[in-house]
Amino acid sequence: MKLAPLAALLLAALPALAHADPAAVDVDDLPSLPAATEDNTTQATMLAAAAAEEDVVVGADKREQSLGNVASAVTVVSGDRIRRFGYRTVAEALAAVAGVYTVDTRIVYGIGIRGLDIPGDFNTRILVLVDGASVNESWGSFAGLGFDSFVSIDDIARIELIRGPVSSVYGTNAFFSIVNIVTRSASETPHAWGRVAINSINGVIGTAGFAEGSVGRGIRGTVQAMDRIGETLSLANVGNGLEGDGANQVAVSLAGRYDGSFAQLRAFRNRRDSPFAPYNGDPAAPTPYSLYNTQLLAEVGHTEELSKRLSVTGRVYANLYEFQDHIVQDPTLVGAPPFDDFGDGRTYGVEVRGRYEVVAPQKLGLTIGGETNYNQTTSHSYTEDGTGHEAAGGTNIPVNFNIEGVYAEVDGQPLDEVGFTAGVRYDRNSAIDANVSPRAALFLQKPEKYGLKLLFAQGFRNPSAFEAFFTDDASFAKPVDLHAEKISSFEAVAWVKPTPGLSLRVSGFYWDATGIIEALAVTGGLLQFTNVGEYVSEGTEVEGSYRNSRGWYAFGGGAYARVGSTDVGQHGEVGYDNVPNAPALTGGAGVSTPKLFDVGHLSLEGRYIGERSVRPGITGQVLPESPGWFGVNANLYIPNLHGFDLTIGVRNLVGKRDLVVVPGDYDRFDKTGETVARIPRIPGEGRELFAKLGYSFH
Repeated sequence: MKLAPLAALLLAALPALAHADPAAVDVDDLPSLPAATEDNTTQATMLAAAAAEEDVVVGADKREQSLGNVASAVTVVSGDRIRRFGYRTVAEALAAVAGVYTVDTRIVYGIGIRGLDIPGDFNTRILVLVDGASVNESWGSFAGLGFDSFVSIDDIARIELIRGPVSSVYGTNAFFSIVNIVTRSASETPHAWGRVAINSINGVIGTAGFAEGSVGRGIRGTVQAMDRIGETLSLANVGNGLEGDGANQVAVSLAGRYDGSFAQLRAFRNRRDSPFAPYNGDPAAPTPYSLYNTQLLAEVGHTEELSKRLSVTGRVYANLYEFQDHIVQDPTLVGAPPFDDFGDGRTYGVEVRGRYEVVAPQKLGLTIGGETNYNQTTSHSYTEDGTGHEAAGGTNIPVNFNIEGVYAEVDGQPLDEVGFTAGVRYDRNSAIDANVSPRAALFLQKPEKYGLKLLFAQGFRNPSAFEAFFTDDASFAKPVDLHAEKISSFEAVAWVKPTPGLSLRVSGFYWDATGIIEALAVTGGLLQFTNVGEYVSEGTEVEGSYRNSRGWYAFGGGAYARVGSTDVGQHGEVGYDNVPNAPALTGGAGVSTPKLFDVGHLSLEGRYIGERSVRPGITGQVLPESPGWFGVNANLYIPNLHGFDLTIGVRNLVGKRDLVVVPGDYDRFDKTGETVARIPRIPGEGRELFAKLGYSFH
């Protein structure tokens, strides 16, 4: 399956969709921007509301901007698209976005972008925001995008994917991209609602929430619980009939706004089991490996309009995180009791920023901000003594550090056809490196018709406390002298809106990332984090979307990314086509009908991930690569069934299982540290049926 025929098929279908049979569009099926009233329920207004939701971006510069004036290539996944296609997590909603591919290692649900997903990463190079607050924590820089997350999919108004480094505004972790999750306001949320879903793999998911108030003054809350059933699987060199694929999650959130003041409190706890026995787990055990994430995010802030030209925002935040894993070790390889790792990270911070319109309206603006936070981290590991308690000889590594950052950005539009952005940020980390991150962009456009963006940015990612300081002498050796990763990005973005409802974009990009940190095998079978070398991703990305007032919606896109590295590939080569988990081609497309028979929307989605290399084998061994994979999802969404809403869907309707490329976590070693078997890939999830039923009290 090639990407070009898939994109051509979608684009060829768009004119036909535009002339499809008319069908009414429910106000409830479209985003509530603006909120529907008796006076604005025409098809034109509803189409404009949908377009507004997809054309406004908040996360790129911490303020509202149109897509044409954002200094990045951006995709907005609307709430309408989330509901129609039956997405259950943020990762599923991003999986078919141009240039994106998902990587579920059964330890973490990760996101790759433009051919880059460094083996062993857990979204540390993607800055994840919830309503502008950073999810990435201070111990491991982890950010959950699956069920290991704060946010229920039912709570989301839209998701913004902002490609490329944005360290000039956000500092560390805004390396490959930003994922900004925008939740629904009180005015967009029913007074009370509840939904329950049954999934053949992910088990039972229950969600409930409430809201009271308006756009400017309101409060809302959500609670979600999930209990995964999992699958029974087999993996060469590990075993057959492997169980232990369960998971569970509980997440709660409370958010409010009163005029210019805002606050949010979010917490979750998630357990994820892996049946494939990582870190020399015992595959015969019911649960050879279990991982636990617990996190609390709190934020309070206020925005004040001091004049028509000057606004100031201040916020105080806390991000508290706890990691734990439990390994039932394989007695035939290690002959030791279970092993436990712990990681704690506590961040307390404050940020103040102001924006001044030097020449109004929006002809020349200046944004200045400063942020500081204090971080307490601790790593703790031990072997159990046979009774479940800690045996002597464990490790305990406390590391505290603070970060200060200051930034400034100027933006202007001296002519309707010409705009620009230029900014820089300085960050000081008391434990590792100081960094300077510039960004510049030039916009040439005919507003709302077509345009061209020329973009340049540099970013960084400091190693997390886990990477820079952690050791347990069982799976990880002590790192030595780690430094920040750096990335330079050059991109040209052309976009056009040839007809109402149709948007097209093409990008040419060049990313050069140096000092990349990877966990490499060292003496004794241990993994050690090391600044390895350089990764380059260069290529082209295309995407388009179409919707009309009859209720048709379609999207499609893909990327060709030529990824090279200074690492040595499994064939002994250095350069391109040797990078693990770096598909050259990725793509996705979907189409959703109007309400068929005035009942519900039927949606189909296809995703493609090209062939991927794996890590090198043992000396003289060549491991099989992961072949290209194509999957199809189908979904029926009924927004109003006698007051209820109903979603019925199937994931991986056609095609074989994806073979997911994994890092060295799954390799098997004996007690002397000699490699018993390399595990280069594991099976992805199979076909899954699900149904979700909800009810709302307005």
